[in-house]
Amino acid sequence: MASNEHKNLSNANLHLPLDFSIANNDTVLTKNSSGSLEWAAVGTVKTYTLVLRGYCAPSNSNYYYPANMNVTKDLEFTKDYGASTIDNATVISVSNMLRSSIFVAPADCTISNVCGWVTGKDATETVTFALVKGSNVTADEPDEFQVGAAHNTMVILDEFTASTYSLNTKLGTIDDDSFIVNSLSKGDFLLPMIKHPSGANDTFFNLSIELKYLV
Repeated sequence: MASNEHKNLSNANLHLPLDFSIANNDTVLTKNSSGSLEWAAVGTVKTYTLVLRGYCAPSNSNYYYPANMNVTKDLEFTKDYGASTIDNATVISVSNMLRSSIFVAPADCTISNVCGWVTGKDATETVTFALVKGSNVTADEPDEFQVGAAHNTMVILDEFTASTYSLNTKLGTIDDDSFIVNSLSKGDFLLPMIKHPSGANDTFFNLSIELKYLV
């Protein structure tokens, strides 16, 4: 049968997926890390939604990340990264990574989507978000987190922009599923950053980050 006629078959004449007859019950078909089809137990496929919300002051050309956990305003992005770009010229201390990161991966996983809303006031402005991870974390090691380092490595997962509008009753949208790197390994830190170079009012945001596991 010509391949272009397969779509015309009725449902009763369509074949089952590869290895269906030998797969265990309560399994789902997945594509593994080698690119092959694999039947995995339903209980091993997990999705987790991480909520990220906060606010930042305007006129910050540099990236900022969340305040340390011992600061009362723990939703405010007050820690200055010290640069407007994320590269190996600027580091983050071990203590700041621990106290400011919002999540530690309990198992290997991937980020599939970031979705949410942002609002400002009095002007239409562009706000830039970044997600970075602290990876290859080494215990009993004081070295800072740095892009390109052999351990305590800082890796850019993604950078994306959102627009605020002239009134804080208007919402700007965030919907991103294209990542530079989308994987987290067990023990990796997840650290969000934001830069807000213009305007006169705080930016508020509420995001959901979808994580998928196959363990």
